Parts: sequence; C-alpha cells; structure tokens
Amino acid sequence: MSGIRADVVVVGAGTAGSYFAWRMAEKGFSVVVVEEKKLGTLGEHIDIFHFDEIRFEQFGVPPPKGEEFVGYYEDGKMWPPDGENYKLVDYAFYVMRLPLFISRLNGYAMDAGAEIVEKTRYESPIIREGSLVGIRARQRGKSIEVRAPLTVDASGIRSVVRTSLPVGMGIETDPIEPQDTLHVILEYWDEIEEPRPWGLNFYPFHKTFFNPSYGDGAILGVGQPGSFEESSRVLEEFKRERFPHRHKLIKTCRGTTPYRRPPYSLVTSGFMVVGDAAFTTKPFSGEGVSSGFTGCKIASEVAAGALEKEYTSREALWEYNVRYFRDQGAKFAALMAQLPAAATLSRDDVNYLFEADVVFNGEDFTQINRDFETETSLAKTLRTLAKLMWGAAKGRFRRESLGKLIAVQRISSKLRKLYEKYPETPQRAEDWIQKVDSLWAESKKLGWAEKQSVQ
Repeated sequence: MSGIRADVVVVGAGTAGSYFAWRMAEKGFSVVVVEEKKLGTLGEHIDIFHFDEIRFEQFGVPPPKGEEFVGYYEDGKMWPPDGENYKLVDYAFYVMRLPLFISRLNGYAMDAGAEIVEKTRYESPIIREGSLVGIRARQRGKSIEVRAPLTVDASGIRSVVRTSLPVGMGIETDPIEPQDTLHVILEYWDEIEEPRPWGLNFYPFHKTFFNPSYGDGAILGVGQPGSFEESSRVLEEFKRERFPHRHKLIKTCRGTTPYRRPPYSLVTSGFMVVGDAAFTTKPFSGEGVSSGFTGCKIASEVAAGALEKEYTSREALWEYNVRYFRDQGAKFAALMAQLPAAATLSRDDVNYLFEADVVFNGEDFTQINRDFETETSLAKTLRTLAKLMWGAAKGRFRRESLGKLIAVQRISSKLRKLYEKYPETPQRAEDWIQKVDSLWAESKKLGWAEKQSVQ
C-alpha cells in the first residue's frame, strides 16, 4: 500500500473542497485533495448555477469570464401562486457554468501548491488514539493511504468521511435522510413560445424557478423533499398550470442538496466538515456554494492556527463551530426553523401574503439574500401581525396557518438566540444540544407531514 503525507487531506474537489484547499495552500501548508471523479467533469450534473454578485469580493474569487460566464442580472421576480402580481427582488446574480467554475477553483488550489488526486475513492478513516490521522482510499484498483494531522470532509451531501467515523468521537455520524434532502430537477429549454418571463423568476409556493440558460434559453427547475418522484410530480403539475409554453427540451439534469440543520459540531479531533457535507445550504433557496464558502473561510483560518501549533484536537478546532454557528449558522437556523410551517401554507394563504406584502415582499427577500435575515423591529412585527389577523378574520388567511406562524416565530427566535450563544468549549456543549434539539423537534411537528398540491 502506497502512502502520502501532508498537513491536510481534503476529501472532495468540488466548490467547497477546492476553495478550502486553495486557502490552506496559500497559507503555506501541504494539501492533498482526493477526488472520486475525473477533474473537469465535476458539476456536469447541474451545468448552470447562480452566484451572488456581492460574494466574489467577500471571498476573494474573481468574477467569471469567457465561456464560464452565462449572464448577469441585477434583480429577480418572485411570483405568487396565482396571477401576475410579482415582487421585485433588488439583488444581483451572475449566471455561470458550474463545471468551469469548479475547474477554475481547482486551478487556483493547484497554482497555490495543493495536489489534487483524481479518480480516487475514499474508503475509510485512519484513527489513532481517538483522533483522525488520515484516510484510506482506492486509486485505479490500488489502495493508498494519505496521512495528515487534519482531514477535511468536503464530499458533498453524502458526507462520506463524517458518516464513516465511529460513534463516540464527539460528532454526529448519521447520514442525511430523504425527507431532509431537496431533490432537484432541472429542464433546459430553448425555442420557448412567447409570452414568457425573462430574467430570474422564483415561485416560492411551488418551490420552482424559471431562470436564464444559454442565449434565449431558460431552465425550469424544482426542488422537493422526499424523492425525485415527488419533484417530477410537482414539476409536471406546475408546467400544466403556469408553463404550457411550447418549447424544445434540450436536456434534463438531476441533483440533490441538503435541507436540514448542520451537525451540532463540525469538528472532532483531526477532523473538519465543510460545504454541503456540513449541510450549510441557504435555507431559503437550496443553493450552497456561496454560503458554503463562509464555513470554508472560517475553517481555513482556524485550521491554520491549529496546524501552526501542531495541535489539531477537538478543542483546538472548536473555534470553527463557535465562529460559524454564532453568525451565519444562527441566521440560517432561524430561517430553517420556519420552513416546516411555511411548507403547509395553502395556495390562498400565499396569495394573501403576496397581496398584503407580508413575508413575500421584495424588500424582505433582498435583505434575506444579502444579510440572511430581515428587519425585526417591534413596529414591523406588529404591522405584520395586524395584517395576518385581518386576513384570518376575513377568511383570506387560515387561522390554523396564523397559529403556526406565530408558534414557529417563537421557536425561530429562541433557536437564533441559542445559536448566538454557542458553547465556547466542547465540555459545555451537552446542555446546549439538549435545548436546541427540543426546539428543532417542535419546529418539525409544525409541518412537513402536510403535502401541498399545485392543484
């Protein structure tokens, strides 16, 4: 069995893995990235994705050029279930080719000194005295070992390293469940019959979107928890209702993205988890590239400090948890807690919210995209509550929905406050976990069991 030694071994050369490897190599550490697929093919299952304009500067990534660049859009439209009364979201996105973006990140990492080993499948962890000290992998039929004081799981939604760790290492090892997974189907259309929408279009009730593709083409996409069968059913109903346009179907792509809270700890001795493997996806859109970079940036800074001290224990890496969960993690937890109740809103409920400019309004969604939160002043809260109560009194908004939204807002607020006080040390985590676990259970009871039909 051949062996490799490095400061860091990263499993997965997608957006999170290559970004983390790039940052660590820039700091002068030896980095080996193990990737199961052939470089250049990563991201082909999705092809096109959207990236927030403001995140390029935030994460030090140059904007796209050439074939990687598909389009740029200064704003987008959010549509109600019925009618044409859309809300304008003043927030700019780039439309880009994901395979070329990943290839660019791979190039940055290798130029900085990282080594990326393709066609190499992760097999198992190497553990010594309760700490992860490397991995075993299979490359072209041969077993290899990569020894490193730090292993980083960037393997995507399967979290192959984390889920292979033995119970008792201080980190959750359970795989993601189908009901916590968004099953995404993308249809690439061309030669689309007019009249048709242009630009970025989001349909929150149906969990669908109609966004730009190549040239005058578009992507009609849907994401549903549970299964691809459920996503396909919703997409077909949505097309019959809102998009009966004649068109030429170019291709259909499928993918999955996590739609659940992250593990309560993203570290253990000799180990970190980042990106989709850490379930750091945006709760309101199901997109995880730029939001995953937030965790990668923090993780790289904490990892560098630990490696410089030659000490990568759980305690030494714990700062990654503290910094992530007290900021973006707290905001995402608050948003994620509201999803179960939001998923049970009826068509009439959502139509009323659009009409009353409550929840689904352009200003709030601009803030959510930019800041991952909205204004929560007492005056705004009272105005919102008054509109909801008026809608319930007039039969425009279900009383059951009103009760759920009030209940889930209480849970959401408590969760955010708890995450903002994430424990400083592992020794203080047990009591915190019991409290947040109870709140997540309350949130879940408010909704996902009820399925909403497009009809």
